Amino acid sequence: MIELPQPSTPAAVRPLPGAAAPSHARERGLDLVKWLALASMAVDHLRFLSPGQPLLAGCFVVGRLAFPLFCLALAANLARRPAGAFSASERRHLGALLLFAVFSEPAHDLMLGNAHKFNILVTLALGWGIAWGCNALQRGPLLMAGLLAGGAAWLHASLTYGLPGVLLPTFCLFALQRGGPWPALATATVLLANFTPRLSAGLLAGEPRDALIAAVCLAALPLGLWLLRAPLPTGLRVSAVGRWAYFFYPLHMLIIAATAILLRTL
Repeated sequence: MIELPQPSTPAAVRPLPGAAAPSHARERGLDLVKWLALASMAVDHLRFLSPGQPLLAGCFVVGRLAFPLFCLALAANLARRPAGAFSASERRHLGALLLFAVFSEPAHDLMLGNAHKFNILVTLALGWGIAWGCNALQRGPLLMAGLLAGGAAWLHASLTYGLPGVLLPTFCLFALQRGGPWPALATATVLLANFTPRLSAGLLAGEPRDALIAAVCLAALPLGLWLLRAPLPTGLRVSAVGRWAYFFYPLHMLIIAATAILLRTL
């Protein structure tokens, strides 16, 4: 779901371009991004307690922050590692993404009430592979990235956020490393990944809720980039987001699904 901080020697970790000073501040900013992604995801999923309930309609709007912030956290960790590195840290992360993508699928389908799309970890795992391959700039990894992108295009309808979602981690990585037009392109990709016929119709009709959804989509990455790079108060303590986050993903969906079933019986 997110790239977890791994212990490493100072030589193995590179500072993020444009980050505000020391590693400590940078790590706190990255953990803030992860906490905000987790919190907005959990709020988003609360709407499945009672689908169609007007009081929970705003949860979807808040939830538009989650996926782009997860992608940004993933990209931030790749940006801090040597290009093309595939050490124990990378293998653990990719293995965890794939393992929990499989374990989380039943909980995901139960919460949504359908199995039309794979859970978000599938999208993130594909996105990690493409971003890693593009960052390596070597023939083998680039070929793998191209094959993964082709597979994502073929599976577009079955992937949460589709092909744009799979490409978003790479665009976030380039935004961090290269600047220029990449932050704007990554931000536009967030909106494209969320762009549905329903959202399009709502925007054309001038619906305030749909305008707010689009605004949150466009604000997610600028907010995350600011958290990564802004100088944070020295007294601000941010708890690290560890491997427990992988377990949180399927468990919170199971709890929501079970609670929804219970509410329907009352």
